[in-house]
Amino acid sequence: MPLFCIRKYFSLKAFKYTSKYDAAIITYLEDAFAKDGDEEIRECKRCLNNTKNPTIRIGKDGLCNICALYLKNFDKNSLKKELAFLKTLIDPKKKYDAMVGISGGKDSTATLYTVKGMGFNPLAFTFDIGYYPEHIFSRAKQIAEKLNVDSVKIPIKKYIRKNDLLSYKKTAELFDKPDTEETKKEFFFHYLNGRNHYSAKCTHAVPFVRVCQLCRHTVIRAYYAEAVKRGINLIILGMNEWAGLSQKRSSKKYKISGIRKLQPFPDKPSVYVVHLPFLLQRKSKDVRKILKKLNWTVPKGENFVESNSNSCLLARAAENKTKRMLGFHPDSTRLSREITVGFITKKQARKALQKINNCKYSVRQVLEKAGILN
Repeated sequence: MPLFCIRKYFSLKAFKYTSKYDAAIITYLEDAFAKDGDEEIRECKRCLNNTKNPTIRIGKDGLCNICALYLKNFDKNSLKKELAFLKTLIDPKKKYDAMVGISGGKDSTATLYTVKGMGFNPLAFTFDIGYYPEHIFSRAKQIAEKLNVDSVKIPIKKYIRKNDLLSYKKTAELFDKPDTEETKKEFFFHYLNGRNHYSAKCTHAVPFVRVCQLCRHTVIRAYYAEAVKRGINLIILGMNEWAGLSQKRSSKKYKISGIRKLQPFPDKPSVYVVHLPFLLQRKSKDVRKILKKLNWTVPKGENFVESNSNSCLLARAAENKTKRMLGFHPDSTRLSREITVGFITKKQARKALQKINNCKYSVRQVLEKAGILN
């Protein structure tokens, strides 16, 4: 790729949401694109993260920055304390003492089974934002009935804020653009910039290359609101990676957690979000054993490990263009985290990322059909 100045296409004046990060991102991209083709692509020896992704660095030990941070700070005793705390939230007197997210897939199925076995009285729930495939809801209902657990389908579009609606619009506009070198530069900019707007508290309206980050803004608020309105303070998810990664004030070490506390209002109750498989340090072979007991089998046409596009039409619509523009799979970092924690293997993740998931609808069309864009 020839040398160029990204400022020609990314004038800071062009961004109404310009922040202190913008100049740093542009400077970084100028240098990265100038070096394009000059440096060998390196892959982490533990996961699939590689240097095509501008957020990834590979150290002298062959580990990416994510794996290095995890291995340096992982504390099994800390997770044991969190598990002990989780068990204190079991309340036999309540009709429901936990809400468990289910899609009918392998992870949520095994998680619901485990939660019930721990002694909780769970309410299974499936969010509906308008762009999840219909099989999610039918499978979720079947699993809940099989495990004799009450379930509910919860519409959550009402939790989409005005700034997020504008972000959806800007995201659709970004994906509408033709595949050109200029569009590639924009995708890289917004991929990096999206990390600065990851928090559900963010009030900026920006395009997201990782559409899951935008969806998260609504989902996090829905977790809290739907739990509080039911008098429940616990959300349990079948997530195989950590729930939190925070730096301790007293030292430079990081705390890796399987539980995240939500308390957006100081005068309102807190809600705990638990990534149960990670908290239990579960491996994919453990999940297979549970699924065998339940006679759960991988649906036809699917694999045991899939990218996010299998359970989200928006992710599916965005996947192929994102791969073309960035040069790496948008879900590679998430699946790499599952490798990092030891849940799946490199081989399993690579197979999932190599699968081609075509979508007959564009990002804009998916959002229009969902009733998010008019």
